[in-house]
Amino acid sequence: MPSTVYLDVFMGDEEQHKIDEATFTATCDFLANNAVIYGLPSDPRHLSSEQQDMLREIDRSHVLRFTPAEALCVGRLVFELNPEASLKKTTTNFTALCTGEKGKCKNARNKELYYLGCPIHRIVRDFVAQGGDITRGDGSGGEVRARYITSQFSDPPKSIYGGKFNDEKDGLKIKMRRGTLAMANSGKNTNSSQFFVVLTDDERQLAKLNGKYVAFGELKAGIEVLDKLNKVAGDVDGKPKVPVWIGGCGKEIAS
Repeated sequence: MPSTVYLDVFMGDEEQHKIDEATFTATCDFLANNAVIYGLPSDPRHLSSEQQDMLREIDRSHVLRFTPAEALCVGRLVFELNPEASLKKTTTNFTALCTGEKGKCKNARNKELYYLGCPIHRIVRDFVAQGGDITRGDGSGGEVRARYITSQFSDPPKSIYGGKFNDEKDGLKIKMRRGTLAMANSGKNTNSSQFFVVLTDDERQLAKLNGKYVAFGELKAGIEVLDKLNKVAGDVDGKPKVPVWIGGCGKEIAS
């Protein structure tokens, strides 16, 4: 039976989000102390513009926010991993990096073998979204960038096996499509932690990927998240317009 893993995708400014959350909470508290006295609704979201102005007039020292901070999580990508024994090394590596079960990197003890908090550092519109650099977060560590999905190594590449591991040939034979999950690399037999998700069904773009990267999974749910990733794609270097990262990840348990 195929195993299923998930990546929760987050986007935005974390620090500003914390400020916005704190401001909304303070507004809720301020309103709670004054709602009955002034005949106002108890929920800031239900205040009319006139009532908002009334609340401001009560104490102008307060910075007020009448709506909750926009959620940073934009959705969940759920992947069904290829169950073939010929791809077991690749799928085992990816699953363990989603669960964090292997602990610290063998050759970088201050780094976790875990995708949690890891950036999606490169998004090319109508092509791919790339992440999984568990050491540096920018594509120069943990592995990858070469050819179309590439990387110059500032740190030794990391996997649950300690470093690079070889291509599993059956994964090179799989024809990619939108939603395909594949290992990024810097050439033959250089897989480690970095991966990419295909954002297109354009055959001309797919021709750049087929046969060069080990495909090992397909998107099962979360197609709308691919659209959101595509919208924040970067320019030539692919750096996203806003920070994008994996805010949650793991293995789905069959019910």
